[in-house]
Amino acid sequence: MLLKIPNVMAPAQVAELRGLLERAPFQDGTVTGHPRLKKNMQILGRAPEAQQGVNLVMRALVGSRLFTSFAQPLNFQVMFNRYEPGMYYKDHMDAALMGGLKGGAPLRTDLSFTVFLTEPSEYEGGDFVMRTGFGDLRVRGELGHAICYPSNMLHRVEPVTRGARWAAVGWVQSVIRDLDQRLTIFELEQLRERVTGNSVDHPEDETFAHLRENLMRLWSEI
Repeated sequence: MLLKIPNVMAPAQVAELRGLLERAPFQDGTVTGHPRLKKNMQILGRAPEAQQGVNLVMRALVGSRLFTSFAQPLNFQVMFNRYEPGMYYKDHMDAALMGGLKGGAPLRTDLSFTVFLTEPSEYEGGDFVMRTGFGDLRVRGELGHAICYPSNMLHRVEPVTRGARWAAVGWVQSVIRDLDQRLTIFELEQLRERVTGNSVDHPEDETFAHLRENLMRLWSEI
């Protein structure tokens, strides 16, 4: 399942982030991917401006009820990339583990995400495409919108032919490893919102809370 999350970052937040990234050093993206598959530029977050950018993205994602309900995040990694004309990322699956060794404890990649930092009109090509059992799913995200999807899904970024495509991308280790269990919690929370409006005064709110917390006790890993 791919989740589209509108307005994760407001235009002013994106402008602040872009200002930081424009002062940070990009590097050849093949340092974290095979050159046969990947041609882009990226920032890994070591520069002070990039670290400030990571903090902006993480605050925005954690502030999104839709994202946190879907991902149930335990830990994140965030980086930034830029695709200019002729740049692409062919079909690939994200690594199961990110980081580790001198970078600290590794993160298990349960979910991946992209936050779009350019208007679709600013570039041509560059569509995000995820391969599914029902055919390719194509996404061209609006400025400040995000997508989140299982990290074991094959996906690609098609070649950019004009302009530049900027994005924040990252990975989530969820407190709920199992996809079906995580989706059950998500669907329960969506139902609770539709029925109760998330009002603690609703007569059924405590029933939903009871179900959710007991499922979290059964399924969560911390």
